[in-house]
Amino acid sequence: MSLDNWIMFEGQKYQLKSGERALDALLRQGAPVHFSCRKGACRSCMLQVVSGDVDPNATEKLPSDFQQMGLFLPCLAANNAKVVAKLPDLSECTHEAIVAEKTYAAPDIVILKLEPASMLDWRAGQVIGLMRETGAMRSYSLVTSTSDYFLELHIRILPGGELSGWVDGLGVGDMVRFQAPAGNFVYNKDMSERPLLLVGTGTGCGVLTGIVQDALAKGHRGPISLYLGGRTANDLYLKEQTAEFPQEVNITQAASRESVDGMPAARIVDLAMQAHPDLTETEVFICGNPNMCESARIAAVRNGAALHRLHSDAFEPPTPYQTNEREKLAVLQPDPELWDALGRGALLTDILTEFYTALFDDPLLSPFFQRTTKQRAIEKQYNFLQDVFSGTKLYFGEKPFNAHHWMVISDELFDYRENMLFDIVRRHGIADQMIHRWAAIHEMFRRDIVKSTARGLLQHGVEVNLEGYCHETLGVGSVCDGCHEEIAAGDTVLMHNRTGEIYCAACEGNKSRRSHSAAN
Repeated sequence: MSLDNWIMFEGQKYQLKSGERALDALLRQGAPVHFSCRKGACRSCMLQVVSGDVDPNATEKLPSDFQQMGLFLPCLAANNAKVVAKLPDLSECTHEAIVAEKTYAAPDIVILKLEPASMLDWRAGQVIGLMRETGAMRSYSLVTSTSDYFLELHIRILPGGELSGWVDGLGVGDMVRFQAPAGNFVYNKDMSERPLLLVGTGTGCGVLTGIVQDALAKGHRGPISLYLGGRTANDLYLKEQTAEFPQEVNITQAASRESVDGMPAARIVDLAMQAHPDLTETEVFICGNPNMCESARIAAVRNGAALHRLHSDAFEPPTPYQTNEREKLAVLQPDPELWDALGRGALLTDILTEFYTALFDDPLLSPFFQRTTKQRAIEKQYNFLQDVFSGTKLYFGEKPFNAHHWMVISDELFDYRENMLFDIVRRHGIADQMIHRWAAIHEMFRRDIVKSTARGLLQHGVEVNLEGYCHETLGVGSVCDGCHEEIAAGDTVLMHNRTGEIYCAACEGNKSRRSHSAAN
């Protein structure tokens, strides 16, 4: 072990063994770091270099601006020398803009036009992180593209909203800071021949009108159907803007709680999906309230929308999502036709065996399965799906939220997994109509699985944070997860609360702490 091979984090120095990844060294010595996949896919362990030499492999998966800031992934850093690191400060990657125009489209909806102080490229549908002088930040979706010159945002003012309340007080000429435009909720030229279906509520409607304008500017030739919804007439604030669209754009606007301009009260998702029962070739854009986005995604998949043609931007509130998976499972009806198509379980076993064999070899997905065996994963998924499809009650494992609570999984990774699964299902001869029904069930639990940070474990309705460490005295002998040496019964180990991994005194770097009960 080289004395120069260490990483200092939050004032504590952690020694690295030869070839050991920085994250493994931090974990076995009790460092308070976040982590999930351990293979560079989720970025939850990302740190920032203050000084020292970091393994180049720890930066190559990051965007160039992150690399320039000195950000790195300790889970990929195996060769390091005297590294001092800190939690990343993403506020360093910001731009400035002047408030050029501010209008109220409704009593609680502000249209903000920002003039950037530097050259930027952006697309309607991308997001910027608008920042207060306090450092608080909130992501808002763009309504315009670069050709419109101004960055246009439609922002709903919420009572007590930390960012929206601040926006309410901004005036023309004020300077604001924001993180660079990012995201792929945008129109692309390869969609030009396909039908477009756009469904939005609230200020998400503004974003969708921007995407339609971008599509028209790029010469879109397929049919365009735009569905704009809200709770009341005040939410339908874009009548002037949509009146300027060409007649080829089919526009439907409705409020769910009252009749508007002769249109009876109706949920906009219901109107859209009833009018478009076959979405096999359609590019679907969904934007706005997260509950609406969830129901629209499920309905669109059931109507045949392909995952790679399904684009959504849910305006999640700053408070963490509270799962209602028990209610979802309670209303799920058995699908005996699908169960029969799966050979009443025989074909499902073949599908899951092929799927998990591929998954355990996949560099993006296999890191999330380090603490289980392939056979155990197959059995759990089989029992869960058997209950769903046939109506049995044989599955007693964790429900989706708890089963994935510690996993940092993006929408893109969720889609990647689903595409892998349903490609295999299709190869086994299951009809597309059946696949759409199966995929719609998976969509029901997207919000329980996709997240940007780890969540706690739900216990009796209360979310319990299992991050951090404790010291435990072993009742029986075991093996250290750091050095793989035996640990005797009676020895005290460092245990990670969530993963259950244990580290001996030597790995923890505390050779003097050891129980003597084994010698008695």
